[in-house]
Amino acid sequence: MHEKRGQVGFSLLEAIVALTILATAGLALFAAMNQSVQMAQRVEQARLADSAVRNAMAWMETVNPALAPSGEQRLGDVDLRWQSELVEPSRNSMTGHLQAGLFEVGLYTVTLDLRRDGQLLTTTQIRRVGYRQVREPDRL
Repeated sequence: MHEKRGQVGFSLLEAIVALTILATAGLALFAAMNQSVQMAQRVEQARLADSAVRNAMAWMETVNPALAPSGEQRLGDVDLRWQSELVEPSRNSMTGHLQAGLFEVGLYTVTLDLRRDGQLLTTTQIRRVGYRQVREPDRL
């Protein structure tokens, strides 16, 4: 009479379940990849900021905060702006013979703002000694 044939292939319900599982796994993979890309972008931003700070600190070695308390400088593709604030009052420097030296010296906190394409990369502070010549050397 009727012979039952074996089913071949998937039913519609099995196909929907399989696609749902595949879509869920794909979404999880996409989220992980997106997070990795965002993390790589943050690492690149941190690397750029670190490099900019190193360059700015090296350049600030040439700046005397007593004579140039604020200013701007272009360092490659980074704009450096600095503002100095006197932390310790200026005092006479001393010679080895306990006499007043040629300079007044003071301790400054220098705030560095580093910008790239108008956007703030980082802000950092350093301490620098500022000096100003106030006496002429004695002539022999």
